[in-house]
Amino acid sequence: MGLTAAEAEAYAKAVVMADFEEAGDHDVFKKIRGDFDAKKIAIADADIRRAMDELMAQAIAQIKVSG
Repeated sequence: MGLTAAEAEAYAKAVVMADFEEAGDHDVFKKIRGDFDAKKIAIADADIRRAMDELMAQAIAQIKVSG
């Protein structure tokens, strides 16, 4: 999305906050989809979902290692 490091960190926090809007991850998907659309970034819904799944798996693995 062409964000600076500080902008990327702020964006990541905004995505986390979006996750509290409703149960499941659809709220996060809606935020990301809307943000890509607003910046006219062409990406398929399936690609967003795949990235979300991969990042969730990475987060779970990191928690298991550090926990």
